[in-house]
Amino acid sequence: MSICVSAVITSLLAVFLRRHNAEYSLILTLCGVTLIILTIIGELVLALDSVRRIVDTAPVNIVYVEILLKCVGICFITEFTSECCKDASQNALSSLVLMTGRVFTLLTAFPMFEEFLAFAMKLSGGKI
Repeated sequence: MSICVSAVITSLLAVFLRRHNAEYSLILTLCGVTLIILTIIGELVLALDSVRRIVDTAPVNIVYVEILLKCVGICFITEFTSECCKDASQNALSSLVLMTGRVFTLLTAFPMFEEFLAFAMKLSGGKI
């Protein structure tokens, strides 16, 4: 909730400042983005500690967790990059970034697909 409130306040101040001084508006926006990213990173560290505890206590293959976290990271990064491109009125570049993120997510998850297919073939006696 605090991140949302900070983003709205930063946005409103940036719009107000843009009328008077565009440079200060940009600096304010960059400061707001930096503070929000630092807050998110702090929360991600806590989430990764929770994932680590779950992996340590549950019989989960660590490779699957790594693949899942990589895919989630790719999704977050490409979505953020795409939105930055849209803000800069670069819609074609934004679409290309999203497509690239989808391709890399698929490539990252491909080893899991292979294992799933092998498991399904083993269960079905080699016939799918």
